[in-house]
Amino acid sequence: MIIRNKFIFAFLCFWVCINSARAQELVQTVRGRVIDAESRAGLPGATVAITTLNPVAGTATDIDGYFRFEKIPVGRHDIKVNYMGYKEQFLSQVLVGSGKEIVLEIMLEETVKKLEEVVISGTSENGEAVNEMAVISARSFSVEQTGKFAATGDDPARMALSFAGVSTQDDLFNEIVIRGNSPRGLLWKLEGVEIPNPNHLSQEGGNGGAVSMLSNNVLGASDFLTGAFPAEYGNASSGVFDLRMKKGNNEKREYAIQLGTLGLEAAVEGPFVKGKKSSYLINYRYSTLAVIEATGYKITGDIRIGFQDINYNFFFPTKKAGAFTVFGVGGLSWSKLDDQNTYNKIPYNERNLSGYNMGATGLTHTFSFNDKTWIKTVVSASGYQVSNSWNVEENGQYKEYWKQNVSNYYYRAATQINSKLNAKNSLRGGALFNVLNFLKLEENVYWQTQYRYLGTTSFTQAYLQWKHRFTEQLSLVSGMHFSYFALNKSAYPEPRLGLTWQAAPRHMFSIGAGLHSRLEPLGTYLIPFTYKKDTLTNSHLTLTRAFHAVAGHTTKLSKTLTLKTEIYFQYLFNVPIDVKGKKYYSTINEDDSYQSELLQNNGHGKNYGIELTLDKRLAGKWYLLSTVSLYESLYMGRNGVWGSTRFNGNFITNLTAGKDFAVGKKKNDLFSVNMRLFWAGGRRYAPYDIEQSIEDGDEVRIYKNGYTDRASNFFRLDAGISFRKNKPRWAWIIKLDIQNVTNRPNEVTRRLDIDKQEVRTISHLGMLPALKYRVEF
Repeated sequence: MIIRNKFIFAFLCFWVCINSARAQELVQTVRGRVIDAESRAGLPGATVAITTLNPVAGTATDIDGYFRFEKIPVGRHDIKVNYMGYKEQFLSQVLVGSGKEIVLEIMLEETVKKLEEVVISGTSENGEAVNEMAVISARSFSVEQTGKFAATGDDPARMALSFAGVSTQDDLFNEIVIRGNSPRGLLWKLEGVEIPNPNHLSQEGGNGGAVSMLSNNVLGASDFLTGAFPAEYGNASSGVFDLRMKKGNNEKREYAIQLGTLGLEAAVEGPFVKGKKSSYLINYRYSTLAVIEATGYKITGDIRIGFQDINYNFFFPTKKAGAFTVFGVGGLSWSKLDDQNTYNKIPYNERNLSGYNMGATGLTHTFSFNDKTWIKTVVSASGYQVSNSWNVEENGQYKEYWKQNVSNYYYRAATQINSKLNAKNSLRGGALFNVLNFLKLEENVYWQTQYRYLGTTSFTQAYLQWKHRFTEQLSLVSGMHFSYFALNKSAYPEPRLGLTWQAAPRHMFSIGAGLHSRLEPLGTYLIPFTYKKDTLTNSHLTLTRAFHAVAGHTTKLSKTLTLKTEIYFQYLFNVPIDVKGKKYYSTINEDDSYQSELLQNNGHGKNYGIELTLDKRLAGKWYLLSTVSLYESLYMGRNGVWGSTRFNGNFITNLTAGKDFAVGKKKNDLFSVNMRLFWAGGRRYAPYDIEQSIEDGDEVRIYKNGYTDRASNFFRLDAGISFRKNKPRWAWIIKLDIQNVTNRPNEVTRRLDIDKQEVRTISHLGMLPALKYRVEF
């Protein structure tokens, strides 16, 4: 009888818990801080309102600028922020889920006029660059965008394909071409310092890979720039990813687990000590394919690939000494290809192994002298290694015949100081010191030869920039960047300028111009080679230079819809070209690797074009981003002839769109449909000289007029659907992305079949689905 009563009591308790959970309203905490966009000081007394609630929920920030809302219903919400003497800020359709708290940092821009004269004529909105010094060819992107856009794989580079002037010719790798420039001109920055290429399965000197090492769980709001960069950005000629990590939740522990086609992933964040403001955030991922293939089941046939990566950010604020942060990203990736070949008509089995390992870690210290001036200092260590080996099967075992390891590792220190003098004027300056190291190891077991080379140099940068607001409508950003390359004692002063004019409430004009420069892969300068029986290096080479000029016009068609037009011209000079036989050769056409041949800085290039962007921000539960880019990308080598670069696709069109549907009995859940249509001109090739190729028994191309042949146009339709189920205190999300829905065989490259005397087209794999399931709690 007692046992029976206990069972009934337990059942009743369970039934009450279940029904109370069902009846419980799904809510979440929304909190954050409102700060001055330039001084980064907290703004006390700012009003924050969630306007999508009925009645509207409102609160005011405390003395340090912090605000907090409890029990906000899940779903998408609009947030409006006002502060006396500042422009209104509007955050559209912030996604509030039941699994994790929403923690925001909202920056407001001070108005120029005196308080009694202030009339707010516009609002700052999503999409504007986080860096207030970037006034043209720049936009911010959010973690949600990288996850929401169809077939991005949570990858910033794949997400950037939706932006104007950005192209690709690859379904598998995420390497991007910006305004016709080589992918090597792209700069990756994390927390204020340069980092190596953060992509798995990359190559020496490359700037792309198969999968990004960066995790959406750790990244915060970041910027992407495509030209005429502000003075603080150096060593970039085509574009900049300026990435920032978010802080972990400093009030409660939160977790995320994700199972997907790409990887098995786990993230954890929370306070080191409850009641304190320090926090941690860690994300780890391991390749799903590697896990499955470890069981002996082959999914990818004779090629096997795998990777793992980790991201972390530890935040330690103090009362008087400022705030310290320890951050890092690292990844290991590998591939193994088994193949059959012949030597003297005798078949043999071979195995090619390759790997790409990268790591970057750093310590930052941020200190505010007062509510006008702050300083940030960063020290970091980073590097990467590319490894390759060739193995031949003998007596059932593979024997290593050749291997090569190329390593680059760097030590960097950077400091940046910002002072807001008044509402009209801000100054920002800084310096960066980089120690650059290059190591190459090569061993040929068959010929019993070994090669080892180690080289070291340094690269110093400094900058100063000034932002002046003449009126509420007219502002100027001017600056100077200075670089010094110690290897050949060369210096590079680079003036920069940006101007914006709000001509009318719906019309804004912008211009930007400046000089920029970019280092070649370090091995190009340091690796010795033989030239006319002499052993030489390219240590005499200077940096590749580029002049950028951009003019833009933005029309606000409605509260949520803008049309942006930009025209640009880029002139590249001091481009390394070949000294001896290859009159056509220029590093402007390279996308990876270093060059081991005598070069000189006599090459030129130019890119010019027009870009149109129609941007409907997420409102009414749908968004649209459409771009059209028309451009030319030309170069001139030692032959003195202007011709198309490899990356001259001439046009890019893109349509990215999506729609959210609130579903469920109480409309607490979210179903989303997203798509992206990408169509661009194909990458260029130099035509084959078939007759000469047959005579020589090897491929011979005609480079006289540059890369005149072009691959077929690149077309891809991507689609994605997702469903978010909100539960009390946790949520789960399932998402299916399909890359290349139409299964179009986009062209990778072309090869000459000498025996058949014909050119063969090699295509990509076609349709590629990716499924993931995520739990947040």
